[in-house]
Order: sequence, then structure tokens, then C-alpha cells
Amino acid sequence: MTQAKGVLPRSREETETLYRNPRMCGYFVGVTLRPDLARAAAQRWFQTISRHIDELVVREPPQPNQEKGDKVAAVAVGLSPSFFTANGQARFSPPIDPPAGFDLGTADSPNPLVWDSSKLATVDRVRADVMFYVASIFEARVARFIERLEETGADVAAITVERGYQRIDGTEPFGYADGVRNIPRGVRSVHVFVQPDSEVEEPRWADGGSYMTFLRIVQHQESFRQLADDASRDQVIGRRRDGTRLDLPPGSDPKHESAEPPPNLPPGSHVRKAGPRGRHDDVQIFRRGLPFMEVVEGRLRVGLNFASFQSSLDQFDTVLNDWMLSPNFPVDAAGPDALLDPVRGLTTIERIGLYFVPPHDERHVAATLFDTPTLRAREGRLVVRKRVVDPNDPSRRFERGGFTFRILDSAGQQSGIPSRPPRTDGRYSPDA
Repeated sequence: MTQAKGVLPRSREETETLYRNPRMCGYFVGVTLRPDLARAAAQRWFQTISRHIDELVVREPPQPNQEKGDKVAAVAVGLSPSFFTANGQARFSPPIDPPAGFDLGTADSPNPLVWDSSKLATVDRVRADVMFYVASIFEARVARFIERLEETGADVAAITVERGYQRIDGTEPFGYADGVRNIPRGVRSVHVFVQPDSEVEEPRWADGGSYMTFLRIVQHQESFRQLADDASRDQVIGRRRDGTRLDLPPGSDPKHESAEPPPNLPPGSHVRKAGPRGRHDDVQIFRRGLPFMEVVEGRLRVGLNFASFQSSLDQFDTVLNDWMLSPNFPVDAAGPDALLDPVRGLTTIERIGLYFVPPHDERHVAATLFDTPTLRAREGRLVVRKRVVDPNDPSRRFERGGFTFRILDSAGQQSGIPSRPPRTDGRYSPDA
């Protein structure tokens, strides 16, 4: 299994020289391919793009006493659902199996991750078949890369660019320390990349790949400033400006917070909604968002180009829809996440995009997609994805962990599998 590139820092050196470098900027470059692009032409396009990516990420010349030059860029290449299907039909012939998270399901059993049935149904979708998430300290190279994309115009219908920047002091546009809790380095791979023994529903070509999500979130600074005082703003976030959680003594290190749920935080605060801890820690996403700044009609706008990577869209769906946007989590009548509450008007989600980053292949980007499909040499594995439905309100979301169920054979007898609760995101993958 070869993990997708451009998703996680591959070394501490890469973290410091690139991802934590205040000179780094991030670019979300969307490409819409020609609708009638044939499979063979798409493969040739990826071969061409791979050469341009190699030019973009080549290291700086080594300095004296340096074995190799500094890392100056990294690229994650994500493919959207529209790359695999168009108008409900396979886009290419022969078809390419889409990632399991992009399967629409059936009328009787729709995929719960279809965004048209979520609370984000009215949010604009990013219109791009391919998304390049470029992190670079060398803007001229990124500009040249985008020019190279334009030069493939016979295959490309449109290009879009969103830009973000690395923080100098680690704070987001509202002035709070950001990213203080992310997946610890030692366990990132398990939560970020498709594991063939756990994500068994994925096509074989997806092993080692990762789902990438993108949200463009505008932060309304005037509305945030109009809150009564600093204490009121802290209640929205659930932390003080230095990153200390409100229920802990000032100066407490966020990286060493208790793994127990924080019951004394405001139930609608961002920290309580997005990171409930305890048994919910079986759901993790790796966040790599970047703030943005722009001028629209003479007025400054700021916000976050949110990006996350995870091995299953179930993880992101749980965090966003089951927790943050649910009015009844973590307790009844908690309301939605205070940062995203439309009544408060502190933020607006403008656009959303879902992508899958294929595993790395030395041949070219996305090469594994075009290989002849092979069956997994595996027996006795299954995945059950649980949904809880309120017939009076199909849009209502519920906790999907903490209950048990049985698997019966054709004679109605319980199999030898012990009854045990599924994960918080509703996934249950027992040995059979």
C-alpha cells in the first residue's frame, strides 16, 4: 500500500521547512475537464500533469553541509464524484469504480453522505472534476504550474483558484489560536489513509488513498466584534485566545488535555461540538485548512479555506452533520455549533467540495484507477453502515454509536460474531 502524496508531512524536516513555514501559501486549483473526454485521453492528461507536478515540487539546490535541498512544495490531487460519474452514469468506458463514499446508493437505501440530503443542501458545490491542493513557499512555481494547466486547454473546460496563507502566530481571523488539537503524529495514517483491512468496501485501487474535503467559510468579523465582550467570544469558541480550554486553568497545554469529555464547556461552543472527546475519539479527521483574505467591492473579507483528510467520509459526515450542525448534540437543545449558527451570523459556508486523493504511483498521478480491476483475496469480511431515521423528520441526525446488533444466518440463528457497538460514525466491520 503506497500512501497518497501531499496529504501528510513525511518528516519533521518537511513540517518545519514547508507546512509550518510562515512563507507558505496554499492554493486550491480546480480543473473542470471537457465533458466528452475519453478514458484514454484522461489517462494521457494525468501523465502530462504528473510531469508538471514534478517541476513544481523539485527541491531547492542543497546548501553547504546540506545533503539535500529544502522542500518547497507539496501537492495533493483530489478527484471529485463528477470525475467518476455524470448524470448518474459512469463517465468513462470501461467505467472506473468510484470510491465507496461517492456511491449514491439506491432510492430505498440512499447513501447518507449525499450532500443534497444534508443540512448543506443549499451550499454551492465546487465545480471541479480535479482539485490540486498545493502548499508552496515558491509562488512563481505555482503560477507556472497553473499556466501549464492552461496549456492543456484541449482537455480542460475551466480553471478556478482559491488562495490561503500560513499563519505567523498560529491564530485564525477571529484572533484565536487555531489547530491546537489535531490527530497525533503516531496515529495519523490509520485515520487518514484507506486501510484495506478496515475500509473493505473501497475498490482495491483506493488502498492508501485519502478523502479530501474542502469548505470555503467566510468569517464575519463585524458580527464577532459586536458580541458583548471577550468572555462572550470565548463562550462561542470554548477556548481562550491563547488556546486554553475554558474549563481548564489558564495556560493549560491543549496538546495534553484529558481524553474525557468536557462536560463544563458550553454545549453549543465550537470545541464542545467539534471535539467531544471520550468514546467519540474513534472519529478523527486531519485538518489542514488555511485562512484567506480578499477584497470584494472595496470591502475586506476574511475566512478559512477549510481542508481535511480522512480514510472515510463517514468521519467527516459525523463531525459536521451529527455533531456540529445537530441541535441535539452533545445534549438536547444544545443548538448548532455557535460558529456555524445562522442566527448568530458569525460565519457563512460559501462552497463545499468532496474529493478522493488516489494512492501514489510512480507511473503517474491516478495511475491505479486505470489498471484492470482485481478482486480482493479476502473472505468473511463485511461492513455495516448504520443509519437512524426519524420518520417525522428525515433530516434529523442521531448518535450512531453505543448500541448493539446481531447478525443472523439463513436459519435465523445468531452467528458466532459477538454483539458489540459500532463506531461513533456508524461503521461496524466484524470478522465473520
